[in-house]
Amino acid sequence: DRSPSRGLGDVYKRQSRDGAADKAGPDRDIGRMPVTSSLNATVAGVDMPSNGLRKKTRTSVPKLLEKLKAFHMEGQSPGTAAGVQGATSDQYVARDAMTDTRSERGSQGTQILASAGEPSSVTPTAAVDPLGDPEQPAERCGERHPQYRIAMVVPWVNELPPWVSYFALTAHRSRSLIDWLIFHETLTPPNNLPDNVRFIDLGVGGLSQLFGLRLGDELNMPVRNASLLIRSMRFMLDKWPRLVAEYKPAFGAIFEQYLTDYTHWGYCDLDIVIGNLPLFIEDAELAGQDIVTYSFGDMDALYLRGQWTMHRNLPEISMLWKNCPHLGDELQKELLMKVAWVRRMESRGVKNYPKRFQSAEGCYSHRASLMPGVRIKMAHKQFVGLSVPADEVIFSVNNAVWQCPRGVAVDLNELHQHSQQECTSNLPGVQEPLGEMLPLQVSSEGGCGKWMPAEYRMCAMNLPEPPDRERDTIGFNTYLKDGQFYAQRFRSTLPILDNGCKQGAFFHMQVCAFAEGAMAECIAIRYHGSAWSSLSRTFVGSMKAVR
Repeated sequence: DRSPSRGLGDVYKRQSRDGAADKAGPDRDIGRMPVTSSLNATVAGVDMPSNGLRKKTRTSVPKLLEKLKAFHMEGQSPGTAAGVQGATSDQYVARDAMTDTRSERGSQGTQILASAGEPSSVTPTAAVDPLGDPEQPAERCGERHPQYRIAMVVPWVNELPPWVSYFALTAHRSRSLIDWLIFHETLTPPNNLPDNVRFIDLGVGGLSQLFGLRLGDELNMPVRNASLLIRSMRFMLDKWPRLVAEYKPAFGAIFEQYLTDYTHWGYCDLDIVIGNLPLFIEDAELAGQDIVTYSFGDMDALYLRGQWTMHRNLPEISMLWKNCPHLGDELQKELLMKVAWVRRMESRGVKNYPKRFQSAEGCYSHRASLMPGVRIKMAHKQFVGLSVPADEVIFSVNNAVWQCPRGVAVDLNELHQHSQQECTSNLPGVQEPLGEMLPLQVSSEGGCGKWMPAEYRMCAMNLPEPPDRERDTIGFNTYLKDGQFYAQRFRSTLPILDNGCKQGAFFHMQVCAFAEGAMAECIAIRYHGSAWSSLSRTFVGSMKAVR
């Protein structure tokens, strides 16, 4: 195979002059791909003269990173962070990815979702400010918040999933505060993306290249080890695309060159329907906490959620991942063990076998909580789909996410009326703290987080429960301060409608996104009017089987 590659990180197999493959240790059989660009040849540690491959003198990983940065800067907009800030939807060469065959795939799963766009037949009303003083309205965020900018980083290895249309359609409401940076390898993005959803093409093998070089640099690996890391990473991402999520805690370091213009960075999932996030994100979180994660109510489990976790963009915070052995000192060993495990299973003809996957919700949460001075907030702000069918229905109205009890009468005009709060520059949030902080007793034997290794579990043993009559308006958030976990009550300042509908920051599909044949049980699409963008029509088209 000598077809040209168009990006970074082509895995190659060194060959001696007689054409026999070198046996270079445990990685010797990790794929065979050509090196066709001078950058790839340099990164792989070889020159590529016309008469074949030959060994190159040693080059440091930092020098290779400079070449990598120069590669990414080619063709990008001047004056931007690697071209990310200057990207617009007009720059994307796109296809209608959410129709045709994907409309059939779309019928395979997402949690209870009822959607309304910005329908023309809904009567507009004045915006509701839940915490502000009506006599002294706060300054609006406008197109861009004057102080904060958050980058949510999502590397994606496979073809785009069918539910990405939900994600893309609902991201626009957060444009004043948040950019979603989706790093991929030669995917074709959907049409008409919001300008705060940026698809960044790293080329063939680009993710493994960037992961290997950046992690190798931060761990002070010699270039030979970094090259091995790249090849192992490329092999594993090809076999287990989901493995990319294991490195979520290191995204701030891996994608550092793209994050220079941001005050915060974070990781999240693509199987989410995004609500009015700037309404829920608080100035006190961004200014007073180092790490903020949004829970779905399992507050006794003290861990950083993979669906939504934000970090202050500071080197000492972005490097906390080094304290986890499988990400730090034992990274190369762990990767080679994964490679060996895959080979062993494949040699036996086993197709379905347990994966060596270490969740970012385990070690990273535990080790981050042990670092002196780190401040963490775990806030109850998301909805999640944990069962099919569920007891609730999710509505997206004016890009605000509502959860309503199944079977109740829902007035879309009423939801729309309460979905118009604008982002304000003071970011007051929608949770009013109540009372003092309660110190928590933490144990690994509290019954929470059973998917995590026992040594990383942190369960709050004395977390109180609000009375049933206050459960919709009173809750608890948890905090880490000076090495001690605390719980604090809060009162929701958003209205709970008479039929029980309430608003959340976003909805994580989770179970229903992967539940085969569950879409008819999970989705009820309701809309009216004609004020739909082409992306919105794509969204409806992809779900036409259950319209």
